[in-house]
Amino acid sequence: MIFLFLVGMGISHASNTYSQSTKLNLDLRNKTIKEVFSEIEKSSEYIFLYNDENLDITRKVSVNIHNQTIDKILDQIFKNTNNTYYISDRQVFISEKKNTSSNTEKIKPEVNKPVQDPRILIKGTVKDRDGDPLIGVTVKPKKRGIASISGNNGDFVVYVDNMDETLVFTYVGMEEYQLKLKTGTTNYNVVMKSVHTELESVVVEAGIIQRNKLGFTGSYSTVTQEELKAVGNMNVLQSLKSLDPAFVITDNNLMGSDPNTMPTVTLRGGSTMSFSTTLNDNTTNPNEPLFILDGFVTNLQTINDLDINRVESITLLKDAGSTAIYGSKGANGVIVVETIKPKSGEVMINYNTDLQLATADLSAYNLMNAAEKLEYEVRAGRYGDLNNYYGTNAAGIQSYNDNLKRVSDGIDTYWLKLPIRTGFTQSHSMTLSGGNKDFLYQIGANYKNTEGVMKDVNRQSFGGNVRLTYRNAEKKFNVSNNLSVMVTNGHSGSWESFSSFAKANPYYRTTNDDGSIPRFLDEISWTTTGPENTVTAANPYYNSLLNTFSDSRTTSLTNNLGMDWFITDRLRWQANLSLQTTRNESESFKDPRHTSYNETDYSLKGSYSNGYGTNWGYSANTSINYAQLINDAHNITFIGRASIDETNRKNTGYTVRGFPEGVEGIPSYAYGYPESSIPSYSNITERGVSALAALNYNYKYRYNVDFNYNLDGASTFGSNKTFQGFWSVGAAWNVHREAFAEKLKDSWLQELKFRSTYGINGNQNVTAVSENVYKYYTGSDIFGMASYLSDFANPDLRWQLRKKFSAGVDLTMFNKRFATTFDIFQSKTDPMVIALAQKPSSGLSSYSLNAGYMDTKGYEFSVSYYFIRNIKDRISLKARVTGMHNVSKYGGFDSRLDELNNAINSQIDDDGNTINIRENVNSLIRFQDGYSPSDLWAVRSLGIDPATGREVYLTKDGVPTLVWNADNRVVVGNSTPDLEGVFNIDFNYKRLSVSMYFRYRIGAEAFNSALYNKVENITTGSLVYNQDKRALYDRWYQPGDIAKFKDVNVSATTTTALTSRFIQKDDRFDGESFKFSWDFSDQNWIKNLALRSLRISFSMNDIFRIRSMKEERGIDSPYQRAFSFGLSAGF
Repeated sequence: MIFLFLVGMGISHASNTYSQSTKLNLDLRNKTIKEVFSEIEKSSEYIFLYNDENLDITRKVSVNIHNQTIDKILDQIFKNTNNTYYISDRQVFISEKKNTSSNTEKIKPEVNKPVQDPRILIKGTVKDRDGDPLIGVTVKPKKRGIASISGNNGDFVVYVDNMDETLVFTYVGMEEYQLKLKTGTTNYNVVMKSVHTELESVVVEAGIIQRNKLGFTGSYSTVTQEELKAVGNMNVLQSLKSLDPAFVITDNNLMGSDPNTMPTVTLRGGSTMSFSTTLNDNTTNPNEPLFILDGFVTNLQTINDLDINRVESITLLKDAGSTAIYGSKGANGVIVVETIKPKSGEVMINYNTDLQLATADLSAYNLMNAAEKLEYEVRAGRYGDLNNYYGTNAAGIQSYNDNLKRVSDGIDTYWLKLPIRTGFTQSHSMTLSGGNKDFLYQIGANYKNTEGVMKDVNRQSFGGNVRLTYRNAEKKFNVSNNLSVMVTNGHSGSWESFSSFAKANPYYRTTNDDGSIPRFLDEISWTTTGPENTVTAANPYYNSLLNTFSDSRTTSLTNNLGMDWFITDRLRWQANLSLQTTRNESESFKDPRHTSYNETDYSLKGSYSNGYGTNWGYSANTSINYAQLINDAHNITFIGRASIDETNRKNTGYTVRGFPEGVEGIPSYAYGYPESSIPSYSNITERGVSALAALNYNYKYRYNVDFNYNLDGASTFGSNKTFQGFWSVGAAWNVHREAFAEKLKDSWLQELKFRSTYGINGNQNVTAVSENVYKYYTGSDIFGMASYLSDFANPDLRWQLRKKFSAGVDLTMFNKRFATTFDIFQSKTDPMVIALAQKPSSGLSSYSLNAGYMDTKGYEFSVSYYFIRNIKDRISLKARVTGMHNVSKYGGFDSRLDELNNAINSQIDDDGNTINIRENVNSLIRFQDGYSPSDLWAVRSLGIDPATGREVYLTKDGVPTLVWNADNRVVVGNSTPDLEGVFNIDFNYKRLSVSMYFRYRIGAEAFNSALYNKVENITTGSLVYNQDKRALYDRWYQPGDIAKFKDVNVSATTTTALTSRFIQKDDRFDGESFKFSWDFSDQNWIKNLALRSLRISFSMNDIFRIRSMKEERGIDSPYQRAFSFGLSAGF
């Protein structure tokens, strides 16, 4: 048996040849030779190689040497023995002396110095196909001899008895290589191939099927766990958005960084209308991509809560060539997530923990302090004429004096600090895995508790998974089962929305002088026509101490069973079955003492809501894969697949109101249901079947052709349109595989690939609209129960189709220093499915039909360059920039536009009143042929007239006017940027890794709600609330003022209409993520702690934001800045 000790590798800072003049100190008494070797390896980089048949390693010796070289130590150990040694670089070969000489044989420790040894010395280098040296390759004579390993430069030396020998090279991740020695040749250059030969080893994980990169014609990108964690350790989706420009998470300025709010994501832009009034179901984002987890469809929440340490890779499928296999579900792109699978070998335990501190980002708020707010109220006319001491303004003057005293007393409450905290998040995960060639197992558990920066806001998730795999190598049959459970709890407590604190006037305290907490802070009354109007400003601190809450709980269980049988080398059969069940529970309560019930009858104060839902479904599929290689040139692959799925969703819920004070959300204490309200119930079943045929041909992986056809059946659309076909074709040319390019592979060209695809996908992110829906009249009826038609099915409703074209190029050059990918894409969704509002006389609220189309064009790119790429010493510096641009336009609506746009303009507010089109923010959006979904419509403004303080508008024809007219609305901006992407820098030095990610956004416009609501549009009633500083400093005050905003006096200011003044440039540059990590895995001391690997990290997320537009971000919940510490250990 051959012993190969590889201890004491340390930091890889050795030079090309390890210095054999290195001085060592040893003081060992009565130790075995094996123990002596171990001590030398621990204190140096020497490695001993020997055959235990030729060396008695149990023989005990004593060594006492100080400041001596290795040869002095070995001379002492082998004095008067039958052993000798030879040193090459870090390797010390121990062998028996030959009887050719009676003198004691000694070999000087000099690299490659000839020695008197009848054996033959073979040496050389071993590299991969990219020319990078492979360190640690085992080199062993096949018949007889001592194994060796390659050094820092890939150099190796090994002895053979004769030239009739074969050397065997083995290395993890590489194919075994056998070298037959040639007589007269003792120096060799060996090139090892990866397990599947270079690019063929790169597998595109498409979920349903797997294709090697060379033969794949579609547009995709793949990120690994290491790349995800280079951005951050906490959330898969937040890391992913920094790594691919096509994956976009829309900013949620309303909910900020609230952990219980799911993000809105898109891949290469949307495919259909996203405005809620156009769809029956606004609970699902119609532009959301399809998520696949370990081969089966899953949802956004599952991916959002997925432990990042379980993820092995994420592949984003973007064009028709890569998504057509998903048929009616692939229109918005597909995101395929693969979790880590168990590997054979010794038992391994991996533990990861991440700790995060998050602070609220309040830099976007520009609120007045107490003195500024009082001055603003004076200018706005709240207190009337302060010089009218003896007239009719005594009450106004008294109110001003009271508030002035508060300011003079130093009251300047910073209300924004009250509802926030430093949120602490902790995440823990542990995995146990192992097995042998026949049986593999993996058991994992994870826990995460996220505290929001708003007080009493939490999200907790915990779960586990068990994955078992049985492999019969003889029959080439595998069976695997993966069971996973996830529980997620969301909680939002009694603290009011952040906006209620932002509105509180700063010259008020949270408590009275006696310590009591006032329910209201301020009140203002005025009379215009009719009765007196009164507005009271509630104390948000009072409401936050009440027993108000909102809780949710989701429990999901998924079991995936897979079978894989290699019938022959060319024929493979697979079958999979997935069972999924989810239980959703929600509960919310609003305390009857809440200030919003101030004028409410006691029997209506307080409300309680409860919801319960179950989702159950299954998905089953079977497939046959056939592969044929003809004449070592023609590769043909065919996949036939059939699948069936069913999902059942049951939901119940009710709301009751009217509670006695002190009751903590117990529904039995409620006085009754809200008017015209009863408990709700729904039961929806959706079924689908699908058949897929996928054919791929390539010639020596140079020329590739793909064809995919998918026939889907579903109950979602019209009953006369239950089946729909989807298809794609693709072609690719791997130029680097051409004979003329192969010669350039080792010099400057590693990859050059041209590819293009065209095909049709579908979108099922809409509610089932294929059936008539009847509802029962719930009031008492002396004639019995009656029903009415609430939704009317359209039996001829066609599937929503998206035709997609894509073309791209992949280029890698200069020994992989430079790499770029560039794609252009175009898509057309035709027809779209919309739900048009109906007249009340029809008895229907809406009717679903096909109308219009949407065209999208764009491009995306990624460019990276290694300024330093020293693999041997583990030093590298890489910069990468990504970007995407896309633009969409509507068409084909014709006369249907009027009803749709009027429905948007005539929305209803919370009190049941129609919102005036002048004030309706949604009127910024219009559905009109030839225009973009992201166009912003408003009346153009010339600014504020210095003489009068009034706004001057422009008509459509460009004529100035003082009258605002909705018919003069034109496109004044577009919320989609001209270019958006990420610039990042990765630096590695030995064990240190540093990553920095910066996001840029250029050429977009946005509606500035802070200007519209807190600088202008401030009415008399809203004077009881705090406002933006610009309302004091930037509004017109007197004739001659050059101001950006209208007259500050509310009594002389009509309601501000939406104009181009509130549409501003929205260019951004954000510090998205900084991360530092240190890897101790190659250190000897961790082995003393029974550790296999150890890594620590520190990261910062959302460090800074530079924006051209000054707006409030995070209205109901603020955004956060996060600082994280991570530890990963392997046992």
